Amino acid sequence: MTPQGNPVNPVNPAPSKRRRRLRLRTALSGTVLAAAVLLALAGPALAPHGPGEVLDMPYGPAGGAAPLGTDHLGADVLSRFLDGGRSLVVLSLGALAVAYLAGGAVGMTAALRGGRVDAWILRAADVLLSLPGFLLLSVTVVATGRGALGVGAAAAVVLFPEIIRVVRATALQALQHDYVEAASARGERTWYVLAREVLPNAAPVLAADAGVRFVGAVFIVSTASFLGYGAQPPAADWGLMILENRDGLALQPLAVAVPAIGILVLLLSANLAVDNAFPAAAPRSRPARSTVAASDHGSVLAVRELTVRTSAGATILDGVDLDLAPGRILALVGASGSGKTTLALAALGEIRPGLVVQGGSVHLAGEPVLGLPERTLRRLRSRHSGYVPQDPRTSLAPTLRVADQIGEFLRARAVPKAERSERVRAALRSARLPDDPAFLRRLPHQLSGGQRQRVALAAALAHRPDLLVLDEPTSALDPATASALLADVRRLRADGGPAVLLVAHDLAQVAEVADEVAVLDGGRVVERGPAGEVLARPASAAGRRLVEAVRGTAPPKAVAASGAPVLELTGLVARHGGTTVLDGIDLALAPGGCLSVVGPSGGGKTTLLRCLTGLHADWTGTLRLGGEPVAPGVRARERARLRRLQLVPQDPQDSLNPRHRVGAAVARPLRLYRPELDAAGVRAEVHRLLDRVGLTPEHAERLPSGLSGGQRQRVALARALAAGPDVLLCDEATSALDPPTAATVLALLDELRRELGVALVVVTHDLTVPARLGGHLAVLAEGAIREAGTVERVLAAPADPVTAALLAAAPGLPALVSDS
Repeated sequence: MTPQGNPVNPVNPAPSKRRRRLRLRTALSGTVLAAAVLLALAGPALAPHGPGEVLDMPYGPAGGAAPLGTDHLGADVLSRFLDGGRSLVVLSLGALAVAYLAGGAVGMTAALRGGRVDAWILRAADVLLSLPGFLLLSVTVVATGRGALGVGAAAAVVLFPEIIRVVRATALQALQHDYVEAASARGERTWYVLAREVLPNAAPVLAADAGVRFVGAVFIVSTASFLGYGAQPPAADWGLMILENRDGLALQPLAVAVPAIGILVLLLSANLAVDNAFPAAAPRSRPARSTVAASDHGSVLAVRELTVRTSAGATILDGVDLDLAPGRILALVGASGSGKTTLALAALGEIRPGLVVQGGSVHLAGEPVLGLPERTLRRLRSRHSGYVPQDPRTSLAPTLRVADQIGEFLRARAVPKAERSERVRAALRSARLPDDPAFLRRLPHQLSGGQRQRVALAAALAHRPDLLVLDEPTSALDPATASALLADVRRLRADGGPAVLLVAHDLAQVAEVADEVAVLDGGRVVERGPAGEVLARPASAAGRRLVEAVRGTAPPKAVAASGAPVLELTGLVARHGGTTVLDGIDLALAPGGCLSVVGPSGGGKTTLLRCLTGLHADWTGTLRLGGEPVAPGVRARERARLRRLQLVPQDPQDSLNPRHRVGAAVARPLRLYRPELDAAGVRAEVHRLLDRVGLTPEHAERLPSGLSGGQRQRVALARALAAGPDVLLCDEATSALDPPTAATVLALLDELRRELGVALVVVTHDLTVPARLGGHLAVLAEGAIREAGTVERVLAAPADPVTAALLAAAPGLPALVSDS
């Protein structure tokens, strides 16, 4: 109820109607396509006469034994039409199958091998694509001969190069997921990675493309028949019927119109079925405009009584009120699932699929954003807002260079072309990035995670918005870079820059940059006030949990890690292309030991971890596990070596295949490395491993979408432990987690190495991680280890300027205020 006692406007029922209409269209188009295909395939059995049987004079009128008249031979048009569709459908499906098998294999090979193999395949595909389709069709038919075989081969050749491109691009995108890299690192064969990790998630894209290619195949085969390349007289074929009867169009139009309509119905129904089965985007719910008004339109952002629920009725936001004045920084903090990101997106009028606004209002720069038409909402956001998402891997278009990434934002906002170049450079400088020509030409894959995030920030700032929404912007950045980035945001705000809505879990950074903090718990704002006051003396239970989790960073008692090293790395030199990114790296780790690797973004931390896993094979040096040498690349490593070295990926959202249940994910390494276990033994071991990481057997039946971020990370740990490793390689294992969840994951890692003797290599930019885990610390910058030693010694008395800078940049919380 509103304060006046009136019910909030109900959600616009249009989305459910749109879904029903979409389902109806999908069913209708699918039915028409199925009927057309079945008619074509079963047509010869339904034909009342033989396709070559002469019934009357040529081009006879409709009636009697020939209800659609006769063709140029005097044969029944209806019988020839029913008999002629089968060859078209069978040839089209056969050509599509051959083209997809060949093109799919070549495209996958290009994606997997990369390098010169990829380059040669792409050049060959480009040559074929540069040839006109008619020329390629004619040349192939001449080479293979006229008839069904020649036309089928020609259709497959025409489709082949485009399929290579589509499959390669889809596979490259799928191969970038953490769960694919984890499968490769644990030693899965290529066929397994493709069949179980890549194809299930690429299937919707490839199925949609196959539908489009079927339409193309039908067009190619029917065109070839019309040109006389396909079926030869007196055989019946729809394309051939059009060719043979075109001269008698005025005398007997049905002899041409009927097969033409058959081809048209087949093409249109296939197109509609593909479009409806694979829509460009799921329809998003737009609530009706609410009568709940913002009380202060002077605010850049005003949220009133905003309630958001899932389609199943679970509450995500519950009557949230929020104001953000110009020039202020408001931080949203809270545990995973508290509603932070949902609220931040709602501030921009964005409601994620599966969520429904039940009531309330949101005003951006005094304008309502809920219920606006899509085009109007885009214009409003382009004038007043900027957004930086959390994941730096998905925040940039993979094919655009740095200058173009930011330039596109400016072009879309009608910034004159003459001004864009300097505006791009100014935006890069504001995000502490180089603005030289070499950096402007870089593609996203040539940037570190931190650099990608800063480019995204520069793009969001380039048009000088009124509101800047930052969703965990520093989760991929080292302390120095994160501190500098947030300091720049604060400086821009002070110089008349945007108001900032900051979603964060790093409370120490929040304390340094935010004016105010709002604590969310269960979809409600349970506490709000000045940053120093809330973080020094939190009044809510949720606030106290967050602060206490951050402050509990005392290093644990040292683990007795002794004996011969379980992992030794000497003389590592790694390259990307012709550039050396790591030079002369030496590491050693004893059983049960912990080595934390910290350093600035772009210093080589992730590359070091990829060298250890074998995912980056372009390196020289010596790696030994238990005194035994290990090959550089994962494909050259023996299974026994692969088992001993297991990877825990960075992003809990991406570390598990969304189509595999938890039990199946944990069971796979057991089947790979413990073949003696039967089905019951595997199930029992899965339950034991889940219990070991603090989960229950019930979690084995869940999909990753049904888990929190912390639970996903625990499943990734259980999967890695299933192989029985000697060393766990953890890549930023807590960077995407809120403080309480991160603390529990770190406690679990420490417990595992103490109780199981598993050694840890932990790559992180968060200095609280080594402070919690203890052990040894290596500082990696500019491709070299600048300093190494025990955590206590390095943190207490840094000997290198890089270490000192990282420590100086690491923020701290205000001192706790006692209740006395």
